[in-house]
Amino acid sequence: MILEQLEAFHAVVKHGGFQRASDSLHVSQSAVSMRIKELETQLGIKLFVRMGRRDRLTDAGRIVDEHATRLLIVLRELHESIDDLKGVRRGQLRCGAATTIAVHLLPSVLVEFKKHFPNIDLRLSVGRTAETERRILTDELDVGVVTGTLVNPDNLKILHFLTDEIVFITPPDHPLAKLHSVSVQQIEQVPLILREKGSLSRTIVDDEFRAAGITINCSMEIETTEGLKRGVAEGLGCSFVSRCSIEAEARTGVLRYQRVRGVSLTREFRVIMHKAKSLSGPIKPFLELLKLRANLSGSRSKQRRLKSN
Repeated sequence: MILEQLEAFHAVVKHGGFQRASDSLHVSQSAVSMRIKELETQLGIKLFVRMGRRDRLTDAGRIVDEHATRLLIVLRELHESIDDLKGVRRGQLRCGAATTIAVHLLPSVLVEFKKHFPNIDLRLSVGRTAETERRILTDELDVGVVTGTLVNPDNLKILHFLTDEIVFITPPDHPLAKLHSVSVQQIEQVPLILREKGSLSRTIVDDEFRAAGITINCSMEIETTEGLKRGVAEGLGCSFVSRCSIEAEARTGVLRYQRVRGVSLTREFRVIMHKAKSLSGPIKPFLELLKLRANLSGSRSKQRRLKSN
């Protein structure tokens, strides 16, 4: 009985209300309310407090939510382990990722994973690091592939995935296009199309060029990597993007890219999971495929550096 109560409680927290929780559990709202009351009676404390039209967690509710999340993760992994023992590979893998990773790195991994495990239901959610982290901690996602600062690293398992290089991109007919690398001084007078201020890639570029004493000539801001690449291809200026996002355009000659000398334009892509989650079930082979993808990207990057030298 306690399991049903904890599942109902966790669903209310996860979905933000009793009605949505009842929809997710396929039971009536009154059944959800009853289970919450039973749980509060057993614990001898209120878990929710009504504020306006919303039910908010009490301090005790937050503690119960943390423990309930861990318990439900362990129970799901128990079922997965028993299925493995029976020779039945089924279940679900819920992955969250930043846009660049989701668009340019994960598709090949997901295709390969599906070939080996056709009965595993794959879910990919695209969002900023903060949102992916939040959904990991509420057990809405199993794995996240992120970059940038984490808010609650102590509650996560964090694994290095890939060191991403931000490169300088130009149209194929630009005077700098034939170079393998460019200096910050060569970029100083070039009109640039950049991501919006506050985005991680923009912050890295701004900070590195400021430290080098170079003023960036930003003539336009665009909020997506695909928009940046399109703007550069149309001759509106040059830009900076993740190296992994430019492979197709570089291969077809639509755009050229160069490494930038004199600054360190890199960021870390990391895999995050809830600290209670083990490397078992579908997660283990998924991480192994991610590692293979990272090694492939690293090999390509090394070949590019050798050519530039």
